[in-house]
Amino acid sequence: MNLQGNKVVMIFLVRSDIKMSKGQIAGKVADVTQYIIEECIQRKYITYTTWKKFHDSQKIVLRVNSEKEFHELHSKLIELSHELSFPIKIVKDGQKTKKSESIPAVLAFGPIKRNKVEHIVADLKLL
Repeated sequence: MNLQGNKVVMIFLVRSDIKMSKGQIAGKVADVTQYIIEECIQRKYITYTTWKKFHDSQKIVLRVNSEKEFHELHSKLIELSHELSFPIKIVKDGQKTKKSESIPAVLAFGPIKRNKVEHIVADLKLL
C-alpha cells in the first residue's frame, strides 16, 4: 500500500489469521476508533483536529497475516509513537486461547501523516 504524501490518516491493522466476521471486525474497529479519538481529545493532540477538519477523518484498514507480524508491527509503531506522540491501541478478540487470554485482533494508531508510517506498513494490503 502506497502511503506517501502528507495526508493525515488513522490506520487500523486487522489480523486476517483470526476468523472474524465482517460484523466482528467492524465492531472492533469502532471500539478502537472511539478509544483513539478520546485519547486525542484528552491529550489535546493537534493532529487530530487537522485530521478531522482538513482530511475528512480518513481511515485506512490494512490486513496483517499472522500474530508474529502483528507483534512486530506493534513494536515498530510503539517506538514511532514515543517519538511522534500519536495514540496507539490494541483491541483483543473475545475468543479464548489455550492460555485463557484474549487474542490481539486489531491495532489502531494515528491520526498521523501518511509519509511518517509508510516505511512500516507499506507492504500490507487493504482489508
